[in-house]
Amino acid sequence: MPARMPLSQLRNAEQQRSTLRTLTVLRTLNESTRSTVSELSKTTGIPRPSLYRILETMRGAGYVRQAEDDGRYQLTSLIRSLSYGFEEYAWIKDVAAPLLHDLQREILWPTDLADSVGDAMYLRETTRRASPLAIDHRAPGLRVPMLVSASGRAYLANCPDSEREEILRILRRSTNPHDAVAKNRRSVARILMTTRANGYGQRYGEDFMPETGSIAIPIKTKKRLIACLNITFIASALTPKQAADRYLPAMKRTANAIAAGVDNL
Repeated sequence: MPARMPLSQLRNAEQQRSTLRTLTVLRTLNESTRSTVSELSKTTGIPRPSLYRILETMRGAGYVRQAEDDGRYQLTSLIRSLSYGFEEYAWIKDVAAPLLHDLQREILWPTDLADSVGDAMYLRETTRRASPLAIDHRAPGLRVPMLVSASGRAYLANCPDSEREEILRILRRSTNPHDAVAKNRRSVARILMTTRANGYGQRYGEDFMPETGSIAIPIKTKKRLIACLNITFIASALTPKQAADRYLPAMKRTANAIAAGVDNL
């Protein structure tokens, strides 16, 4: 009589199977664009009950959505966050970083580049250590709340509607106090309207980093919105409007140069 597999090995085998099934569903949705559960089951060989569990987990995390009209599942734009660190950082190092440093030397205030991953913005590059006007030295990798930051507001105001709705849906479930405004649809609409009217996102006179203010603009390549360019200033020295009046042309020039450099890679 064959020996029974230890319980720990059984659990590991089940976890491996679950992971492989999830990757199979991701790959299949990426290839088919939109699929029903029946179609996915036929293509992948995964039983429908298991598919429902996998899809619900992925939907809850924001990577999959289900269409209201026909019930088909499809990947959301948040899925691209899984590729960060694979190819995304090359353009930040080779294209964006030198241009950010050029901008900082021109305006003196620290300059940042942040992008969206899931429900927040992440600082990817900064010139804070080089700026004589920086009052903090936050490092790349810093997580920045979406709706209370200049870069997050600029990103939400300029990203595709479907991506915005997916981000806001995740934020509404968040228990982070900085995300609470997502539950007030009028407040969100007002933030987006103000950001679009101004042409930049702003943070000023709020509980989040009150000693500083910032303005941010989107960086758009021919294909998509890739990040936001942000400058930070001492709140007692400038208002967002004053900062925009002085520095917005230089920021736009830098954002356009970054986008052009990425397009040419």
